[in-house]
Amino acid sequence: MRKFLLALMFLSALQVAEAFGGELTSDPNYQARCKICHGNNAEGKATMKIPALASRANRDASELTKAIEDGNSTSTPKMPSFKEKLTAEDIKTLVAEIKALK
Repeated sequence: MRKFLLALMFLSALQVAEAFGGELTSDPNYQARCKICHGNNAEGKATMKIPALASRANRDASELTKAIEDGNSTSTPKMPSFKEKLTAEDIKTLVAEIKALK
C-alpha cells in the first residue's frame, strides 16, 4: 500500500508539472536545448544536481536571461552558454515560460 501511495504522489506531481510546464516543455527550443538536462517536464535531475525549473520561476527575468545567455561554468554539471545558439527573442520566450511555472 505504501508503494502505491508513493507512486500515486509521484504521478500526481508529474501531472502538475506537465499542466504548468506545458508551454515550456513543448517549446522547440526547450526540446532541443534544455530537456536533456532539465528533463521532459522541466522537473530537473536531482541525482545530477540539476534543478527543476519551477524552482527558478521566482527569479528576476534579467537573472534568468543572464543564466541562459551566459550559462554557469561553476555549477556541476556546467550549464552551457546559449547566447550564440538562441536568438534574443527565443531567450525571452524561454524566460517567460519559466516564470509561468510559479
